[in-house]
Amino acid sequence: MKPSNHSLVLAGIFSSLITPVSLKADSDLEIADDELLDLSLEQLISLDVPDVTSVSRRKQRLMDSPAAVFVITNEDIQRSGVTSIPEALRMVPGMQVARLNGNTWSISTRGFNYIFANKLLVLIDGRTVYSPLFSGVNWDVQDTMLEDIARIEVIRGPGAALWGANAVNGVINIITKHAADTQGGLLSTGFGSEEKAFAAYRYGGELGDDGHYRAFFKTFNRDGLAHKDGTNANDDWRINRAGFKANWRTETGAEASLQSEIYDGTTRPALKIFNETTLSPDLIINQSRDQKGGHLIGSYKQYLANGNHFTLKGYFDRYENYDYRVTEKRDTADLEFQHQILPGNDHDIIWGLGYRLTQYNLSAMNNITMAPTRRTDRLYSAFVQDHITLSPQWSLTLSSRFEHNDFTDFEIQPNASLTWKISDQQTLWMKAASALKTPSISETSVTSRGIAFLREDDAPVPGTATPDLLAISGNDQLESERLFALEVGYREQFNHRLLFDITAFFNQYRDLLAYVDRSGCLEGTGPAQPPFPVPLCSYNPTALSPSVEYSTTFSNGLRADTYGLELTTDWQATTWWKLQFNYSFLGVDAFSDSSGSPTTDSYLKGNENLLETLSADHTANIRSYMNLPNQWHLDFWVRYMDNLKNARVKAYTALDVRVAKKFGKDLELSLTGQNLFDKQRLEFDEIFSGLGATEVQESWYLQLRWQH
Repeated sequence: MKPSNHSLVLAGIFSSLITPVSLKADSDLEIADDELLDLSLEQLISLDVPDVTSVSRRKQRLMDSPAAVFVITNEDIQRSGVTSIPEALRMVPGMQVARLNGNTWSISTRGFNYIFANKLLVLIDGRTVYSPLFSGVNWDVQDTMLEDIARIEVIRGPGAALWGANAVNGVINIITKHAADTQGGLLSTGFGSEEKAFAAYRYGGELGDDGHYRAFFKTFNRDGLAHKDGTNANDDWRINRAGFKANWRTETGAEASLQSEIYDGTTRPALKIFNETTLSPDLIINQSRDQKGGHLIGSYKQYLANGNHFTLKGYFDRYENYDYRVTEKRDTADLEFQHQILPGNDHDIIWGLGYRLTQYNLSAMNNITMAPTRRTDRLYSAFVQDHITLSPQWSLTLSSRFEHNDFTDFEIQPNASLTWKISDQQTLWMKAASALKTPSISETSVTSRGIAFLREDDAPVPGTATPDLLAISGNDQLESERLFALEVGYREQFNHRLLFDITAFFNQYRDLLAYVDRSGCLEGTGPAQPPFPVPLCSYNPTALSPSVEYSTTFSNGLRADTYGLELTTDWQATTWWKLQFNYSFLGVDAFSDSSGSPTTDSYLKGNENLLETLSADHTANIRSYMNLPNQWHLDFWVRYMDNLKNARVKAYTALDVRVAKKFGKDLELSLTGQNLFDKQRLEFDEIFSGLGATEVQESWYLQLRWQH
């Protein structure tokens, strides 16, 4: 699509404002230690103290971290104008984020970009937000008050040795602020064309002499996206959320925390599901999808002699999803112990134990069956890591995780990384790692039917073709999907103003899942007549044009190699202007493991093409933050996404712009425009979920933020 005229005019005006005038920063206030987490990456560079914790489970300079790690700061979130965590992840190099409808995203990195993307592990304050139902993330309920997020640490590449199975292609660790850093009140509210109405209020105070707390309430009502013809898709999204966090420090120096959130929301996604009565795919609208749930997290950290310490953390999570296709209820209880030992100057050892219990209940199923409908799974785990200082310049990290799960029993996931600290401003690192993705409930125990995989555009005359249907049955004999990864990275910091970071990787996947012939028709169908080149089943075998069903199951029948390059530069151009640019390239080659059966081999060839066309080859971001006179801020963000061949989505460039005015230290008024190059744009399309594709629209919203 071509950029709209008024969007181009706005882009030109904003570009013309980039003039090299000499301005002071808005504030020259002294920065306290507790405020460092709130600073931008560029500010951290200038202070020479950027730290991350997700790479090795200990505080470590970003410059010295042996991983492709990227930090989204609180300032990045606020000044980008994003209103959700998935939209914030678009900033990350190599991260591919595509929106399917009002509250559904496909998010992945280093390939396998799909609505059921299942090779990313996501944590929020140590709570794993992973669904055993499909090994992925329910992004629509992963939220909190965005002003309370300290930072989001994103590791591209395997992190399974420390964080466990399913941390195959990356780890996203969302870390909220300490309660002591959120004292007083904060009100954020606004409205707009797509953000119809939103508001959040948080208040923090003290708990005696050694404790702090905060509590918040957040609500929003977002407009639905658009159909291809421009009409409203009616998939409006509303949700309410409340939570609290408390932190204490005892007289002995021990630290404790307790936090909780609850939420309740609804949306109305358009569904395209086969109707067995009319023998046609019907677009089902105005079917509410209600979700509610909550969690409770507690942790205790005790410092011991000689720098040693241990941490005990546990959480309980409840999730309920009332969908037209299935009612899903899930309870998760998790307990983890971690111990850090410093036996000498050359070794830093961290080890831990974990236990997780998950109970599942599926009911009210349409086109979905699972027997039995109730299930309990247990996960036992242990990990160990030794960070070895070989010399002032060289360090070696060896780690491994050991897990026992109810799907594939015992698994081992090792990792080794080598770091060469050339100087305080230069680091070269290398990493070799193994990771795995364990089978999910949907892949082993669930049968899904009614998937109409003939798109409307495929019909010779729209609406006239009888759709081909797909049935997918679980296979309880599946093995884990396996990855062996090699990475090399280089970072250099120039003059405390410019950071250059580049990573190259090669990933080798084995035992990837593929759809293959099930060898037999499911209930309600029979062999199609006349015989087809591949076995088909039919709802009406005697009809001249019957609705045929491909009866498939899962098999570990594919291999794939992926390779790529990721580049990031952060530049503090002046005291009032900072820029960030990142670019990534991804290549995918898929191969099938021949079974000797012509039918199965035919399916596998189709799976090869699917894997190779799921993700974009090229992505890029340019972000600019400008502090102008009289407390004005002007920020823009241009992002590029290459075409998604399988989803039939063309390459696009998007522009977001934010203009803000601060009144003193407590009040800010901002206007944000999003997706300004297109009136509306398709970002993703797929067939397996039954969700109808909708398009993202150009939008504006006004926001008021008051802090006291």
